[in-house]
Amino acid sequence: MKRIFLIALLIIPFTMVSNAQIKFGIKAGITSTSIKADDVINVANDPNATTYNELKVKGQNAKVGFQGGLMARITIVKLYVQPELLFTSTSGEVEVSELYNGTVVDGTQKIKEQKFNQIDIPIMVGYKIGPARIQGGPIATIVLNSTSALKDYNNYEEEFNGATWGYQVGLGLDLGKKITIDAKYEGNLSKLGDGIKVAGETRNFDSRNSQFVVTLGYFF
Repeated sequence: MKRIFLIALLIIPFTMVSNAQIKFGIKAGITSTSIKADDVINVANDPNATTYNELKVKGQNAKVGFQGGLMARITIVKLYVQPELLFTSTSGEVEVSELYNGTVVDGTQKIKEQKFNQIDIPIMVGYKIGPARIQGGPIATIVLNSTSALKDYNNYEEEFNGATWGYQVGLGLDLGKKITIDAKYEGNLSKLGDGIKVAGETRNFDSRNSQFVVTLGYFF
């Protein structure tokens, strides 16, 4: 009896793998990104800051971006794993104000755009309910380059991590065997970077962002 049980334990995984369906495809869509920031940065050591000694950075409106790339889906009965390799171009608005001893300097409040070009690698695990799907999983992000909302200020340099981790959760819909639609929310599990370097000294500035993603995919 024990031998039969052990043999069954060995056979079941191989049977599941042999019944797995693997397909590949492409996908593209839009993102809506919000910059999370509400910081006051002391810049008193910056010799170029002659009329202010602080910068206030506050997140504002979300901006629409683009995402596109490759995907694969491994399905076993109603469960599936879907790794993706995507290029993402995102941005968000922040309000930058110059302060002197805590008071906003007149005329310095400006809405600026923070832009990111990055590689996203989500690995979604989901469950199919007819044509509908529920899914969630981790996502790794590698920032390729960025345009800082503070690029007009001298002696400022943002320090980003090489890779960061986040999560995605959402819903999906399959239209036949070829077309797939995903709607997901993305949050962060780690900081986007160490901060902003001001006149050689690093100041804390956590510009983490979250986003909504809607994509249309096609399986070959």
